[in-house]
Amino acid sequence: MEDAMNFFRQVVYTTPDQTIQDVKEAVQTNKLVFLSGFREDLPVHDFYSKLSETIGRIHAADEDLATGKMTGNRWIDITYDPQIPDRYRSSNTRQPLHTDDSYVELGDEEAVNFFYCASRAKIGGATTFFDLPDLVECMKLDGQEALLDELMATDVVHAKGGARKVRKIIDKDGEGHLANWNYFCLSREENSPEVLNLCERFHQFLESRIMNAGVILPVQLQKGEAVFFHDDRVLHGRNAFFAEYPGQRSLIKGKIIITPAAEAVF
Repeated sequence: MEDAMNFFRQVVYTTPDQTIQDVKEAVQTNKLVFLSGFREDLPVHDFYSKLSETIGRIHAADEDLATGKMTGNRWIDITYDPQIPDRYRSSNTRQPLHTDDSYVELGDEEAVNFFYCASRAKIGGATTFFDLPDLVECMKLDGQEALLDELMATDVVHAKGGARKVRKIIDKDGEGHLANWNYFCLSREENSPEVLNLCERFHQFLESRIMNAGVILPVQLQKGEAVFFHDDRVLHGRNAFFAEYPGQRSLIKGKIIITPAAEAVF
């Protein structure tokens, strides 16, 4: 089955109002939207505040860096800080493919996550994406149908900071493929040894085969540019980067609950 949504679309910035409309339309039919060529007609943060409020309902997504608990704040600051090297939010390391909401239960609500670039690294640091139909095809080409079948049949618990979510790592609905995955947010208490072994095998496939094949899409954001993505319909990660000083690479993340396209016409 082909996914109903396209994988990727690039929207080039024109004027604030027209660009907001273009992005609003693009996220209805594309899993990943890259807004490029930003011009500072409005301050960057003001523009993305207005854009996100226009597209849908704001979802407060910030977490305490130390505990992982929700803070109630609207924005998540993903800024390089060499004093905190053991958190992906603040480190300069590569981040493996994952979904952001692996442990966040949204029910039937449809979320679009986005990062806008406040400041880019000196070298590297692209946000990376991989489409789920391509993942499924790669697994089949590698003779990993049994692993794929297990992933699509096994409930897996992800948990962090008091939040908990149970899903299959790979699944399908009427629109196409779904994913719910973060190796570092797996519940080591609630998942059985057999389930954890399944997760380990999938993690190794992503790291040893997908990453080494160079088939993921890197999107290098310049200041003011952004990516919008349906979190449960693509995997994403980050390339490692080199920075001249703390804070040089800074992405600001938000989450929007959108109205499904079928309802938006009424």
